[in-house]
Amino acid sequence: MTADAAMSLLGGAAAALLVGGGGYFAVAALVDRAMVQPRMALAVGIRTRIGDGARMAEGVDQMKTRLSKLAAGAGRLMPLAPKDREKIAANLHRAGYRSANALTTMLGIKFACLVGGFGIGMVVATPLAPGMFGVLAGLVAGLFGGVLLNVVPELLLRQLATRRLRNVNTGFAEMLDLLVVCLESGLTFETALKRTIDNLKNHHAVLAREFRQVMLDMSVHGRSRADALRNLADRVDSQSYRDLTITVAQAERHGTPLGEALRRLASSARIDAVSRLQAKMARLPTLLIIPSVACILPGILIIVGGPAIQQLTANLGDISG
Repeated sequence: MTADAAMSLLGGAAAALLVGGGGYFAVAALVDRAMVQPRMALAVGIRTRIGDGARMAEGVDQMKTRLSKLAAGAGRLMPLAPKDREKIAANLHRAGYRSANALTTMLGIKFACLVGGFGIGMVVATPLAPGMFGVLAGLVAGLFGGVLLNVVPELLLRQLATRRLRNVNTGFAEMLDLLVVCLESGLTFETALKRTIDNLKNHHAVLAREFRQVMLDMSVHGRSRADALRNLADRVDSQSYRDLTITVAQAERHGTPLGEALRRLASSARIDAVSRLQAKMARLPTLLIIPSVACILPGILIIVGGPAIQQLTANLGDISG
């Protein structure tokens, strides 16, 4: 096989992988839209052909499942250390992707990016030099492009996990306040948690989904309050939710009023939130140094030093003349 044929084969494989990845995300978006639109139509009282929409959503969902299985199959070919796999699995868990094949799908996307980056590097760099030098340059560029593009999905996943955890921590104090109000009105912990979830789902949807999983752990899986909340703290990896777990477990063990303990915890959570905001505000002057130096200092130097430089240039011209 000649170098041109190998380059064409690699380019075709890279293009197929990139098109397949784009198709996967496009199908995922279509599924979400097809599932949401009929429900929105029912909510506002519009008559639609729900049967057709449901059948279309089912067909798209099947296509999404096939693409997910294809990505999972490619993920098994991804050479990765067990420690790195555990790190990716933890980030997937924190980002809300908790299906059975989430890890293999993510590894399949990384494998597609690796092969796609290699193919793009080969296609771009090989024609830049003749003969074997071009092939060597293509191999180097392909390796560099594959490694560089392979890191992108993991960086995006880490960003999604960070943003989701930030959303979960943002509504923690508000959730505690609602839970305290429900408990002090005479409701049991399970009923109070259900009412809290109903009130949170419009403003803190991510947090409401996490506590709905807590309700499922207690009602369906038969776990205790402390175990269900401990699983929540492990999922979101937050000290605030670990403190909530300890508070509920101690109140249940010693028979102390849970509402008063949660009220103190909510007060502490608000103090911590204010402290974090104050710490961010304290960092602002330091962060503003770089844009100030980059944007303001050149203008000041031009205004102050411009006339002096012009006068110096004129004097040097007179001396040389």
